[in-house]
Amino acid sequence: MLDPYYLDRVRLPGQYLGREVNSVKKDWENVSLRIVLGFPDAFEVGMCHLGLAILYDVLNRRGDILAERVFAPGLDLENMLRDRGAPLTSLESNEPVSRFDIVGFSLQTELGYTNVLNMLDLGGIPLKASERDETHPLILGGGPCAANPEPMAAFFDAILVGDGEEAVLRIADQVIQWKEARGGREDLLKRLAAIRGVYVPRFFEPDYDESGEFLGVRPLLAGYASVEKSLIEDLETVAYPGAPILPSVKVVHDRLTVEIARGCGRGCRFCQAGMLYRPIRERSPERVMELVENGLAATGYEDVSLLSLSTGDYSCLDGLLTGLMDRLHPRRVSLSLPSLRVGSISGKLMEQIRRVRKTGFTFAPEAATQRLRDVINKNIREEDLVQAASQAFSLGWKVIKLYFMIGLPTETWDDVKEIPELARRILRSGGKKGGRTVNVGYGLFVPKPQTPFQWCAQEDLEGALEKMDFLRRTLSRAGLQPKWNSARMALVEGCLARGGREAAEWVMRAYRLGCRFDGWTEQFRFELWERALEDSGVPGWEVIQRARDPEKPLPWDHIHLGVDRTFFESEYRKAVSCLTTQDCRVQCGRCGVCDHKQVGHRLAECAAPAETVPTESAPAGEPVRYRFTFEKRGSARYLGHLDTAAAFKRAARRAGLPLKYSEGFHPQPGLSFQDALPLGMESLEESGELVLTRAVAPDLILERINLRLPEGFRLLEVTERSKKPSPPKGVELSVSGPSGWFDPGKVRDFHSSEAFPITIERKKGTVCVDIKPIVSFHEDVGDSLGMTLVYSGEVRLKPWEVIKEVLEPAESVRRNLRMVKIRNL
Repeated sequence: MLDPYYLDRVRLPGQYLGREVNSVKKDWENVSLRIVLGFPDAFEVGMCHLGLAILYDVLNRRGDILAERVFAPGLDLENMLRDRGAPLTSLESNEPVSRFDIVGFSLQTELGYTNVLNMLDLGGIPLKASERDETHPLILGGGPCAANPEPMAAFFDAILVGDGEEAVLRIADQVIQWKEARGGREDLLKRLAAIRGVYVPRFFEPDYDESGEFLGVRPLLAGYASVEKSLIEDLETVAYPGAPILPSVKVVHDRLTVEIARGCGRGCRFCQAGMLYRPIRERSPERVMELVENGLAATGYEDVSLLSLSTGDYSCLDGLLTGLMDRLHPRRVSLSLPSLRVGSISGKLMEQIRRVRKTGFTFAPEAATQRLRDVINKNIREEDLVQAASQAFSLGWKVIKLYFMIGLPTETWDDVKEIPELARRILRSGGKKGGRTVNVGYGLFVPKPQTPFQWCAQEDLEGALEKMDFLRRTLSRAGLQPKWNSARMALVEGCLARGGREAAEWVMRAYRLGCRFDGWTEQFRFELWERALEDSGVPGWEVIQRARDPEKPLPWDHIHLGVDRTFFESEYRKAVSCLTTQDCRVQCGRCGVCDHKQVGHRLAECAAPAETVPTESAPAGEPVRYRFTFEKRGSARYLGHLDTAAAFKRAARRAGLPLKYSEGFHPQPGLSFQDALPLGMESLEESGELVLTRAVAPDLILERINLRLPEGFRLLEVTERSKKPSPPKGVELSVSGPSGWFDPGKVRDFHSSEAFPITIERKKGTVCVDIKPIVSFHEDVGDSLGMTLVYSGEVRLKPWEVIKEVLEPAESVRRNLRMVKIRNL
């Protein structure tokens, strides 16, 4: 856990606790290898990333390996770390990242590059690989950006291309052997270069002619001329987290995610992931159900997401959904399919999804005209899209989300103008009944490496902004809601995506100028990237955005994802001619990935659905209500009220208690709290109500929940409730701090005063309250001060407001005060 000095001062301190349910804490000195998995974004984003969860699980299954996590610190924490000269540390053990043997970064987007440099710098690790020696950790990268690792090659010792589950263990074994042999840095890099999928930039060098034109990448190590991606041939047997970490604070996708398939055969020409993760590999329905059951039992989530690049294409989807919902519906667990493709969505599928709660529908036609959809090989028809939206509206969905790209190859203004027209047709498909909305998202197309569009130009900023402004104006009408991604962010992303090693100086300069969290709109600063581009000497926007010559080498030609360059060239020519390519499951497109012997599609066999596990249904009788009291101590004080409620709800679900749920489209469990404790305050006595569908012994409820609550929470008592308890009339508190933190004279002055009006700010404006009749103080032990606060009137005072106004402690003192709620009055 991070030092309380920081936790008491940062926004969302719960993200830095590192004591979540199912996290792994090993003995630092009793392992052979220590790895910290770094995610160059905020905790709330990184904890949703499945790849991080898989690697954390795979590595920690080994008794001789310790794997921990570290995320990009918020700007407030970064500033404090720098001010105090303190290093960036891991979540689990609070050890400096520089002490680990390996620091591994997940490179999900080019806009996270400056965060990588910031995390290295905060960790006290030299940024460039050439500046590091045997005393420094091995800096390892992986993820989609490995499709073109050149812009970050200067900063990494090695980068893993492809699937990581098996390759990361091979890397770990080589590092362990190297440590035992006490070899040099060069020896370690050669060991790693021998592993399939591992790219060691040290052994490649870009060549340029006298005019500075790129001539290709030259290998420097014999027998190591290119890098073939690491591939998991069979997804069915590979390790997968059975008990994923349960975040203590709310994250972006707060649900259980189960990967049902990897790879996609659709062949959308803009889609890098569709090329990177070929061939298609599916898990069996039986294995998926097992992972869902295990994951729910370990987390208590109420939502399950079935993940793949195209979930609707999963071979056994109908049977899987029926089997899952038969199990999940009685437990009020909802199911979402985030990657549904128009044409794979049936009314039967929608009926299954809506059985618990509606989780939303997003369709991504990408282009509004059939001609442009043919160019990008998005083989969907408008009538299918309209029909799917009409079905969703008829089944009760109120909001449909669409997503389009602008600036696609061969795009014309007619293609752009058709976007609002198509959105209106989809809105009308819901009939004349009001209250329905079509949200239309759009963003600038980014040509990505290792796709048929890798040679295409990117739309210039002026043209992109003109089109986006047109869409904003024409979509701002009744029933339509525009939402757009930043064209400037897409411009930087596109330039980094197709850059060579020269882009490293641009990234370095942008970082030095203060670029952080560039994937967050509120943090992105385009003017700094412009300045960094000028300072670094890298070619300007127009050069980087230009179309590339298919006859000339590309900076990433030595990185092989299995797809032949000739296939990309063929698809590029077909795009220009508006010709489409079939799904490779229907007709092989000869992309080069499959040898149809050892490597090929591995599709699930759709056996008859197994008999569902009987689930006890709620009795027809009256619900049983329980009152409970609990304490919230130590690290739990850094969790807010909503996170506290989520912790209890999930503990009750994991305990197998028969929770009573509300009716309607979004059922909620019968769990409520009498009061909302402020963030940062501890409590010796909080209370709440639990509603069950049948009677359970109070002692059993207490025992089961206590076994599953996060650290810092403890149930004290559970009793069956006969009548509704009266609301609290006030609260008794104890406030402690450093020696002499309060002036006893101010306490005496307060007690002797006839009135003590204070002015406080509320959402509705400024309020003046006389606190003399409702506040009293009494001295406690040592430097603790007791306080009683009676609730009176419509305005409820916050204890910190009273302390600030009456005792007037300095800001530095207030930050070091500890407040404990003793009891309700």
